[in-house]
Order: sequence, then structure tokens, then C-alpha cells
Amino acid sequence: MSKVKQGQSFLDKVTQLTGSYENALEMALLNNVSVTDDAVLKTEYKVSTITKIGVVSFFKSHDEPATAIGVADQVEPDDFGIGEMEIGSTFIVR
Repeated sequence: MSKVKQGQSFLDKVTQLTGSYENALEMALLNNVSVTDDAVLKTEYKVSTITKIGVVSFFKSHDEPATAIGVADQVEPDDFGIGEMEIGSTFIVR
């Protein structure tokens, strides 16, 4: 088992620990969580079936996956380039 680190999602941990995201449901049931729950920092998950040992080995010797984007990390762009167009208003499709 390894602890959840900054920026990791539940699916990141599933892939890191079992080798495939396809094990998400099994691992979620094993840990009494939902696959859509946010991973909490320093949480340790019980590992389900390891299906791709090569992937697990890779993450033991390389950086761990971290693809989670929190709400605070999401930035709404305020500049849309040359201009902003709205279909049916400033941009007409013919």
C-alpha cells in the first residue's frame, strides 16, 4: 500500500497499484469508497487484484501518476484570443 499524494485521483492509485484502471470497481468495493470520490491525501487503499505487473513495476521506479484537477485548480479563461463569439448572436451558422 502507498499513500495518496498531492494531485492523485482514485483512478491514479488504482492504476499505480494494480496496473489497470479496469480494477477500479473491485478496488472501490474493497475499500468501501466510490470510484468517483475524491482521493484524500495520505489515504492508504487496500490493493485488489494486480492485473498488469509491468505497469505496477513501472510506477515503482518512476513518478507516480497524478492527474487529479481540483475545483480550485480549474481556471476559467478570461481571454478568448482575438474575440469571443456566440453562435446565433455574433456568429451565424448558415
